[in-house]
Amino acid sequence: MRHTVLIAVALSIVVPAYAQQSETDYLSVVRAYADAMLEHARDNYGEVHSPLFAAALDRQGLCLLEGDGLQEVLNIERADWGIRPHDRTLSGANPMHDQNLYQVLFALTSITDEKRYADAANDALAWFLQHCQGQETGLLAWGEHIGWDFRTETLIDKQARVTHEFFRPWVLWERCYDLAPKESQAFALGLWNHQIGDQATGNFSRHANYERHGPGANSEYPRHGGFYIATWAHAYKHSQDPVFLKAIRTLVHYFESRRHPESHAIPSESAERSKGTIVWPPSNLSLAIDLQNAAGLLPNDDAEELRQCARDIDKVFLALPHELSPGRRGFVTRTDTKTLGRGDGENEPQIAFTRLWATGYGDYTDAQIANMCALRYDQVKSDRYRKLIVDTANRYLGAELSLEFPVYPGTFGDVIWLMLNAHQITGDEKYLGDAHRFAESAIPLFLDDAPIPKAATNASHYEAITSADTLMMALLRLWVVENHAAADLVYSDR
Repeated sequence: MRHTVLIAVALSIVVPAYAQQSETDYLSVVRAYADAMLEHARDNYGEVHSPLFAAALDRQGLCLLEGDGLQEVLNIERADWGIRPHDRTLSGANPMHDQNLYQVLFALTSITDEKRYADAANDALAWFLQHCQGQETGLLAWGEHIGWDFRTETLIDKQARVTHEFFRPWVLWERCYDLAPKESQAFALGLWNHQIGDQATGNFSRHANYERHGPGANSEYPRHGGFYIATWAHAYKHSQDPVFLKAIRTLVHYFESRRHPESHAIPSESAERSKGTIVWPPSNLSLAIDLQNAAGLLPNDDAEELRQCARDIDKVFLALPHELSPGRRGFVTRTDTKTLGRGDGENEPQIAFTRLWATGYGDYTDAQIANMCALRYDQVKSDRYRKLIVDTANRYLGAELSLEFPVYPGTFGDVIWLMLNAHQITGDEKYLGDAHRFAESAIPLFLDDAPIPKAATNASHYEAITSADTLMMALLRLWVVENHAAADLVYSDR
């Protein structure tokens, strides 16, 4: 499940060197994207017209994909670009896929003083929270598998799938509580009552039924546990309801009980396919980030327990045999729970690594993990995390873009974001220069004939699942840095 095969297109591009200050006005590029989304990507279909944004579009007509265009997109095989067919949202909205679009809109209002950007984001989020919750569960029609159909005003039909699963962390809870506090809290409570299979132990599945009670167990990915804990921490902040403290404590104790007695690593899952023998380090690092953030919203005793759990995750992640010197294999993304990939003298454990450019379902690039390290570095100021960030940035510094495999706009966004992180923590202008270099390459690759990005280098339509919003958010952050401006932008591709 963690490996994706992509069809090679046997092409590479030498990205030319650029001066630190580009002639491209990145703010104008981002505003053109935002303006197009506000004007053309709204729900003007079916009987109910909502302020939601479409998650997939024909880039020429700037409308939902229809007819031959839709069929062409439906015919794209997973092997062609690494996206599973049942994860796509082609006929409506999926706010979790658009999270960074919302961040861009809020930032544009802060930068330009034009309220229409934030108003559009607020309207979309409020409407979604108030209209797209499962009546029995309180879960939302978003995430990895489900979305909201513009024409039928219900779940998008994905071969009878009604599976709720987070796609990425949700970093907009404070905004959501401002807009729809009752619905936001109902979701948090639904996450406890309908996502956690065993409330006594904390065993859960990342999958739950959106429509009715149907939680599972033994698919307790640490990153998803972090998403839940973060959700409950915000709910506790706003309600002081002890049920959310109970939920947090239950999950933290469950993860602690899962640690391997020798390596102290938290396994990826206890499902039959791995039985706790595999650890996915990025998943654990994501959990540590959410634990630390949640701790700031909780009483002192609970907060310290979360911080200690995060520190123990750090010890394991930093002990892994990452290979970040130029030409080496990258971050460890999958390895043996007991040995952490170092071997035991008899058997060489299975081990997988990141790649510089190619990604797909379950895969990571070097830049994604380094940006997660940057989030953790901001929390704990560890020199070891700082070194991982800088070493990864050096792997991209002056590097050629490889199109041996299809590349997503979000992948470029991750790399630009990494270079800005390296510039921020070192002060070295060469990283800012390379952020410009990659930005100048991304714009003609993805925005050659329309204001919204292509879904991939081998696709001509727009599809939010490949994180066009991350590219646009990175371009906006680049403009903010070069103009000494300010914007509240949070990395969320983890």
